[in-house]
Amino acid sequence: MVLMLWWLAALLLVLAAVAVFVFRRPRPGESSLPVAHSGRITSLPSFRRTMRTRLLTTFAFLAVIVITGISTLAGIARPAWIETVNPERKLRDVMLCLDVSGSMLGYDADLLQAYQELVERFDGERIGMTVFNSTAVSAFPLTDDYDMVETYLKDAEEGFRSWGTEGTDYSWSTAPPNIDGSSLIGDGLVSCIDNFDRQDEKRSRSIVFATDNMLAGDPLFELTQATDIAVESDIRVYSLSPPSILTTPQTQELQSVSDRTGGKQFDLGSAATIDDIVAEIQSQEAQRTPGRSYTIVHDTPAAPLTIAVFALAAVFVLAWRVRS
Repeated sequence: MVLMLWWLAALLLVLAAVAVFVFRRPRPGESSLPVAHSGRITSLPSFRRTMRTRLLTTFAFLAVIVITGISTLAGIARPAWIETVNPERKLRDVMLCLDVSGSMLGYDADLLQAYQELVERFDGERIGMTVFNSTAVSAFPLTDDYDMVETYLKDAEEGFRSWGTEGTDYSWSTAPPNIDGSSLIGDGLVSCIDNFDRQDEKRSRSIVFATDNMLAGDPLFELTQATDIAVESDIRVYSLSPPSILTTPQTQELQSVSDRTGGKQFDLGSAATIDDIVAEIQSQEAQRTPGRSYTIVHDTPAAPLTIAVFALAAVFVLAWRVRS
């Protein structure tokens, strides 16, 4: 406990002492008029009882005045306790990797909604997003600004749901006219891997790889080669494919990719998919590092000011008793 404005309380106390010294009431001179037989009066039990009561009331009155002054000065001095917080940051990164090719347009809005649910369940992870078709574009880099991430994902979901009307095109830059082919899955995965930063730090890194794995073109990297790069980089890949009642060669290949990297393959149609992905990612060991320390000042003037209020009420009551 510290007094943040102790100097103000000390100044007021000095001023009060000066005021008492300057404006004190002069003592009345001794009366030269003798009173005969006063001892008989002062020896009466009723007189002694009255004087004792008056003396106790006066002492109580002075004590309450002192308590009122001290508690008021304590409240003015701003009592507070100071807490220094040293938060820990989780060194865990998650890259949302979204296939925005033509075969995925009917699913991208739902996938973006699933991404929003993922972000809502994360706590402390840095989130990034990369979209790809024939080439890849970083939608936003790894960040812990969850408000920005949620806003972007919501806007992108609305854009894909209004596709072909007046919605914003969130995928046009991933299919430039000078590149042949589309849905280059391996190239997309490699681009998502390359968008992880802080390579010199030991961090838990995961990719949520949303694609139907429908290749249409000649990629620079086959999906198996991209998987090798993910394994070498110690990055887990959690593949997320559109709902299907059949196991296709494409989903089997995604299953192989996920298994090799230590991740898992999920189907968007499962109700437990989001919870399972979050549980898998957060079960990974994440290094922790101290965050930037900051100080919190907790003001606690309530107790002394409450005492001052009740003591002041008692002053008025005792002042009336002393005068009477």
